[in-house]
Amino acid sequence: MAGIGFELQRVLRKGGIGSFVKVALSGIMIVAGPWLLSIVGIFLIGRFADFTLQEGRGLFMGVIIYSYAFSLFIFGGSHYIFTRLLSDLIYMEKNRQAASLLVFFSLFVLVLAAGISTVGMSRITLPGISRPLLFKTFAVAFFVIINLAWLLMIFISLLKKYVAIFLVFLGGMTLSMIGVLVLGRIMALGGAMLGFAAGQGFIVVLLLILSFQEYRPGKAKETIKDLVAYFPKYRFLFLSGLFYYWGIWIDKMVFWATVGQPVPGTFFRLFDTYDIPVYLASLTMIPGLVYFIVVLETGFYSSLKDFLQSLSQGIYGDIQKRKQLMLTKLKQGLREQSLFQGVITAAFLILAPSLGSIFSGIDVTLLRITMLGVFFQLLFLTEMTFLFYFELYLPSFIAALTYFAVNLAGSLTTVLTGTRFFGLSYLGAGITASLICALFLFKAVRKADRLILARYTT
Repeated sequence: MAGIGFELQRVLRKGGIGSFVKVALSGIMIVAGPWLLSIVGIFLIGRFADFTLQEGRGLFMGVIIYSYAFSLFIFGGSHYIFTRLLSDLIYMEKNRQAASLLVFFSLFVLVLAAGISTVGMSRITLPGISRPLLFKTFAVAFFVIINLAWLLMIFISLLKKYVAIFLVFLGGMTLSMIGVLVLGRIMALGGAMLGFAAGQGFIVVLLLILSFQEYRPGKAKETIKDLVAYFPKYRFLFLSGLFYYWGIWIDKMVFWATVGQPVPGTFFRLFDTYDIPVYLASLTMIPGLVYFIVVLETGFYSSLKDFLQSLSQGIYGDIQKRKQLMLTKLKQGLREQSLFQGVITAAFLILAPSLGSIFSGIDVTLLRITMLGVFFQLLFLTEMTFLFYFELYLPSFIAALTYFAVNLAGSLTTVLTGTRFFGLSYLGAGITASLICALFLFKAVRKADRLILARYTT
């Protein structure tokens, strides 16, 4: 899926501030569209439209936060299988089958997400809400929409309509804001939920249209057969994605369950002391993600491609030369991305007190700890992605499982001991997982020729 990086590089080489802005905005929307805009939207709603949430601000925020958390907690692993199969289909130029995959997988996720969220909403009583059915209906719709949005974020990386993609996200978030303001005033909290979900639904519908304009669906029978076969074949890829997302969210869930504040009439529990710093800190990862797509992954892919070609065409000395060049490129790329993201993180660490004054009540120390945690989460994610290039799914699963286990154990220790060192388990998990991933990755690259030849000659 490095193709998006090459396309963005072509745009960047045109020169000028316009090209730079286009690449930056396109990269941001592709790597973090709904996530970024929803966090910004939640902030703006809390600042300027709080009057529309008088019936239950905690309930509204709870639906949005839990929807994002459990959309990844439940379906995160399957996203990796979807991406793998989609990549293979595009590589084999089976474009109609790739579009069919999007259709089938979207329907599968839609049905399952609707069922899960309907059961969840049935357990909520909503005391004091004037239109409970309206609120529940569009809370279910929002959960479904978010799950579809994650799939479309993967698929739209195939498209080259960067300006259109950005405008779709911007337009959808604007509609969400207007919907909350207008419908929230008319129909209270139920209207606010309707307005917010409608804007996000607008994004999903238009992205589907953009996708099907370029990729027309074909017959689904073969696609379904391939998808069923991919889950057992790539089970460790599935588990890598699952435990990666579990690792991200498990400390939040532990704190929700133990020290979080309950939302009346629901099973929701929120812990703003930790939740808000984490969401703000997560935004600092976006520059690093864009750098990874545009610079690091494309550079590594080029050196990997040259190395793979040498395996079938080159002599032993040429193979070793290209392998060493690939290792050098990888080390250099990781070092440069870490430096780039490190500068971003350092700047925000310095600005943390100012952010604390903007978002009143934020613990500045906690914000800084979570920013460091985000730095190592990005490093871990980058290294794990490179393990995927060598199809080392078992090592990536071990690293992801470690990430989850360390964060779970650390967060439970924090609660049980009453130390209240929130965020340290998240930071420790990122450091540990990135070290394990690095060990597996550099060992694999050093023996890449033997690893690949052994795999495809047995």
